[in-house]
Amino acid sequence: MIKRYDFKGKPGEIGVQHGETLKDEIESLYSKLMQVYTANEPTSNESSIIGAASRHIDMTKKYAPDLIEEIDGIAAGAGLPFEKVFFMNCYDELSHYKNRKEQVNGCTSFLACGLATADNRTYLGQGWDMSEFFKPVIISINSMAYFGEKPKSIFLTHPGIVGGAGINEYGLALIWNTVKALDEKPGVPVTLLIRKVLDGKNLNDALKTLLNTPRASGFNYMVGNEYGGFNIEATGTREQITYVTAIHSHANHYEDEVLRLDENKPPDKKANSYIRSGRMRQLLENYFGKIDLDICKNILCDHANYPLGICRHLVEGETDSLTQSALIFIPEEKLMLASDGPPCNAGYEIYSL
Repeated sequence: MIKRYDFKGKPGEIGVQHGETLKDEIESLYSKLMQVYTANEPTSNESSIIGAASRHIDMTKKYAPDLIEEIDGIAAGAGLPFEKVFFMNCYDELSHYKNRKEQVNGCTSFLACGLATADNRTYLGQGWDMSEFFKPVIISINSMAYFGEKPKSIFLTHPGIVGGAGINEYGLALIWNTVKALDEKPGVPVTLLIRKVLDGKNLNDALKTLLNTPRASGFNYMVGNEYGGFNIEATGTREQITYVTAIHSHANHYEDEVLRLDENKPPDKKANSYIRSGRMRQLLENYFGKIDLDICKNILCDHANYPLGICRHLVEGETDSLTQSALIFIPEEKLMLASDGPPCNAGYEIYSL
C-alpha cells in the first residue's frame, strides 16, 4: 500500500509539514535525480542543471505564488535550498536536458464516460510508469488560500513534488502524459500547473487554467468530472483540445498532425508509445458500453507487448522503468484507486478525501 500523508494549513505551512515528514525521502530523490541527470552529460554539473530549472522561477512566482510558497516550505522543512527543491519539481522539463540519453518511460492513460460505460459514470485511468527510484506517495491537501479555502485534493506524487495525478472535492480529476515539444521555454512546470488545475470547480475552470497559464513545455492532459471530460495535447505555445464523449486514450506522442511537427523525439523513440496508446484504445473499444470499475482494473493489467505494455515490468536489458502505480479515478464518488507497483500483482487500494 502506498503511504498517504495529509497536510493542512496555509501553503508555507503545508510545505514545512511535507518537508519535515519526508525529509530523508526528499534528500534521497534529489541525490538520485542529480546523479541520473548528470550521468550522460560530462559538460553538465549540479550548478548548470539547477540553473536550467531556475529559469522557470520568475514565471512561476507570477502565476503560482502559493506553490512557490509551498516549495519554499518544503525546502525549509527538509533543510535544503529552495532552488534544489524547485529543480525537483522540474524533473520532467529537464528529463531531456542537453539531449540526455532517452529512457523508455511514459504513461498510458484513458478516459471513458457516457455510452461507453455500463453505469454512465466517468472513469479516468493511468499507468504511472517511472524509473525504479521514483517511489510514489499519496498526498492529501487541505489548503487555506489567501481568501478562504481551496478545494481539498488528493494526488499521487513523489517526495518533494507538489503535484501529480489527482482529484479534488468537486470531483475534478486529472491525469497526464509526458510529450516532448521543441518549443520549451521559461514557464510554469507541469507539476505546479496540474496542482493549479485541481484548484478548479469544473471542466471550464480546468481548461482555462491549462490555456491561460504559460506552460514551460509540452504535455498531454486528460481531465474529467462526473459527466464527461476533455483531452488537451499541448506544446509550450500551442494546443489541440478534444471533448471526450465516450472513450479516449493517450500515451507519449502527439496524435495531432500539426503538433506532431513540434515533437522533440525521433519516430523510432515513439514506437512503444504508438503500441501502448493503440492497445489501450483497442481495449476500450472491445469493452464499449460495458466499462465499469472491474473492466478499468483489467485494462490497466494488460500485458500485450510484454514487458513494455500498459502494465510494465522491469526486465533487465529491455526496460528501465516499471508501473510504479496504476491509478483509477471515479469523479462521481470523488475516489482514487492506486496500486503499489504493477497492478497485476499488487491489486488496488482506495483513497478518498
